[in-house]
Amino acid sequence: MRSLSLITTLAFAAALFGSAVYAQQPATSSPPPSPPPPYGAPITIEQAKKVAAAALVEAKKTPYDYAFAIVNPSGNLVYFEKTDDVLTASINIAIGKAQTSATLKRPSKALFDQMETGHPYVATLYPGVVAAAGGVPIMVDGKIIGAIGVSGSPTGLIDARAAEAGAAALK
Repeated sequence: MRSLSLITTLAFAAALFGSAVYAQQPATSSPPPSPPPPYGAPITIEQAKKVAAAALVEAKKTPYDYAFAIVNPSGNLVYFEKTDDVLTASINIAIGKAQTSATLKRPSKALFDQMETGHPYVATLYPGVVAAAGGVPIMVDGKIIGAIGVSGSPTGLIDARAAEAGAAALK
């Protein structure tokens, strides 16, 4: 019985003193992120068509069918275009990516990245937030005039290439 108590005591001491102790790291003060760019005058139909055309050119480099949604800074749909056989779901996904990007003033992939690093709260920021690559703000003269959302490929990163090409058409 005495050897059992001794073994138990030694096992407890080994567990207690043999485990690593982690000191609390001092808080590092990183500079706050720069504020997002301001909103500008809303995108026009002519500008939206130019954005969609440029996105379509990039999208045609892949074998997939796409939906392209262009919204104003408030997230309201200004222009929509799709290829013939796009997935029905891609229509609302493209609109959601554009709305997310315009109203939160950042690419929709930024929300995906936040979720992937342990911040799932971004999915609750507002109804309809789409935390996937493929939504990009459209900038003119340093101001956000709208956003484009693209959906249809198997990964958002492919969608994002077309969206970025579309947004770059007005630079």
